[in-house]
Amino acid sequence: MAISLDRFGFNTVTMGGDLGHKLDCMKAAGFAGVELWARDLVAHPAGVEKAAERVKASGLKVTDFQPLRDFECAPDAMRPHRLEMAREQLRQMALVGADLLLVCSTTSPLAIDDPERAAEDLRTLATLATPLGIRICYEALSWGRHVNRWYQAWDIVKRCNRQNVGLNLDSFHMSVHGDDTPQTLAQLAEVPVEKIFLVQLADYFFEYSDRQADMIELARHQRLFPGEGLHDVRDLVQLLEDKGYRGHYTFEVFNDDYVNSDPMVVGQRGMKSARWISEAVLSRAT
Repeated sequence: MAISLDRFGFNTVTMGGDLGHKLDCMKAAGFAGVELWARDLVAHPAGVEKAAERVKASGLKVTDFQPLRDFECAPDAMRPHRLEMAREQLRQMALVGADLLLVCSTTSPLAIDDPERAAEDLRTLATLATPLGIRICYEALSWGRHVNRWYQAWDIVKRCNRQNVGLNLDSFHMSVHGDDTPQTLAQLAEVPVEKIFLVQLADYFFEYSDRQADMIELARHQRLFPGEGLHDVRDLVQLLEDKGYRGHYTFEVFNDDYVNSDPMVVGQRGMKSARWISEAVLSRAT
């Protein structure tokens, strides 16, 4: 069975222009979901509440709200500030009806290297999120300070042991570390599918170098839609579908050329990629 296209979401970072026009272009291209950033609301000229109204009026589902950065393993003196930032993002999520918060692994040089402390911090966040019906999705950034591989993030999610805390898989961050090979994907098959809350997809042309600066440059400026580069995401998607994953796939594609192009054209390219993935899964199944 082909993947329903309403399971694909489009990230606002991939388009240029104002928020309202981005949302309109996503909807016109055929997307049912939007991956929203806190800055989409905070930077809106009419204010956070008006931005939230515009999101809700678009008819697009907010697949996830992102990102909460440098939250886990902060030094004790910084924890109250990080908790306050978390509360503010949870408040913004309630305004747009979002129920999934993406938490990136910390990149702070001050962060403590302690998986148990990371799990404790996520439990605290989960407690704040529970009354709001919000789930927490933990992601390993490929340049994370202490957690930069998906299986490290999974270890912390397991330690956390909360129903509303799960794993985010980002194909870009996996690929640059070589974690998209058949051997490493076999390890992923052992993760309970109900603990995978979100899957982000992107492609790119170049091979990763060991220099962190090169990785960040590639990640933030030169990603491509799946199928446009050299790193095929279809094995990952097929494995997840075979496991029974039925959550969202989102295109988190940072690309300077896309931001400076016609948003409608960019949205159509994204939908072409979604159809390519959906049809590939169907053809393999038959």
